[in-house]
Amino acid sequence: MLLGRNNPAFGADIRTASQETIKTEVCVIGGGSGGTGAALAAARAGAKVVLLERESILGGTGTCAWVCAWRPVMGSNGIPRDLYMMMKEDPSGVSCIDYSLCGRAGRVKEGKWLPKNPSLVYEPRTFDYAAREMLEATGRCQTLLATTFCRARVEGNTIKAVEAWFAGKRLLIEADVFIDCTADGDVCADAGCEYHMGEDSKSLYNEPSAPEKAEMSLNALTLCYRITDTGVSQKPYLPKDVKSDSCPLSACYDKMPNGDVVINVVGMIKGNTILCMEHSRLMREAQRRVYAHFHAIQTQTSGKVQWNTWTISGIAPRIGVRETRRILGDCVLTENDCRAGISKQSHKDVIAIADHAIDMHGRRGQHLRLDGPYGIPYRCLLPKGVRNLMIASRAASFSHIAASSCRLQRTMMTIGQAAGNAAALAVKHRIEPRRVDVAALQARLQSQGVDITEPAQKA
Repeated sequence: MLLGRNNPAFGADIRTASQETIKTEVCVIGGGSGGTGAALAAARAGAKVVLLERESILGGTGTCAWVCAWRPVMGSNGIPRDLYMMMKEDPSGVSCIDYSLCGRAGRVKEGKWLPKNPSLVYEPRTFDYAAREMLEATGRCQTLLATTFCRARVEGNTIKAVEAWFAGKRLLIEADVFIDCTADGDVCADAGCEYHMGEDSKSLYNEPSAPEKAEMSLNALTLCYRITDTGVSQKPYLPKDVKSDSCPLSACYDKMPNGDVVINVVGMIKGNTILCMEHSRLMREAQRRVYAHFHAIQTQTSGKVQWNTWTISGIAPRIGVRETRRILGDCVLTENDCRAGISKQSHKDVIAIADHAIDMHGRRGQHLRLDGPYGIPYRCLLPKGVRNLMIASRAASFSHIAASSCRLQRTMMTIGQAAGNAAALAVKHRIEPRRVDVAALQARLQSQGVDITEPAQKA
């Protein structure tokens, strides 16, 4: 569903707030997976970088919503591997001691299905610490935490600066290139870029799984929670007025490095709820469903695992959101790309590959395994209408169906790595991102370990 331009109004009186101006070459807004990759890549490439993040830690959904498991996916050998190596130094930092085991998903080869490799589970605090250390080591990245993006100052087709808030102070960040790494594409939307939200009709991209008539149907929301084994029998607890069957039972159970388990109830709440329910009410309802889910599994009498000695040790501070806006770029990645695979795609500007299944948790549930990796074009990172703006997050230029495959954290980090390198090249040569030499960008990414073609017979 196509939505128009978005220019939100803010109630605060910015005329009376103190202001500080920061000048830089590259400004990255959002410190999740994509933002971490973008800021680190740009700084390593020699650019002066400012990174804004609204939370007090880096990592986005992985650290704040506790979706702290990297699912197997190809094309994750650049910055994600570097980050893993630093997280691994913490004895309780990661669950897998061999990164190559977690580098690719199961897939069909010569008519046989290869088994899926394990997920790589990490402690959220370890990700934040490692990312901060790596950014600090560049000597060229100023990281501003607890800093909220407010608006973009646009002149013609160029962003001159972005406004942000920190502790009652208004910050004005001026830069040559801006990279929107917010999960919802907030900078792009505020700058006037058009975007899609919800389903795409079949007539739009001719996707085989798309409906004839598009509806506003977003992927489901999840509030993750963490449990620990006490070793002794626990009394089941269900708060008053919470129905025991109010939450679906289907969930992913990820064992943490210290033995705890993080539970991700896949279809906990319908995705459209985020559009129509005030956030505090949404979080409250999600918390109630956490209790309902744990009570259900704690009191079950059958199953391979019994949870009667386990207790809830924490609930994530943020709800996990799989989908909102998708910004329209120079190219839109579609289901056809995912199904075709990189060998049959015609794109010459591939800057990342992925092979995760098409994984829909909305009105039209679908889990379609792919035969191999597909390529993500550089043009998907270039929003239409703004010359010095890029996007590297799940809100990049993907169709509703394709986004369900490529939204994984390591893929987002890798497209962030591409955006950061492109921004550094643009600054160096005093050109806009659209004029960057794609062949030079691809060569630089490959030298950094990024796979942009299918790795030959890697284990």
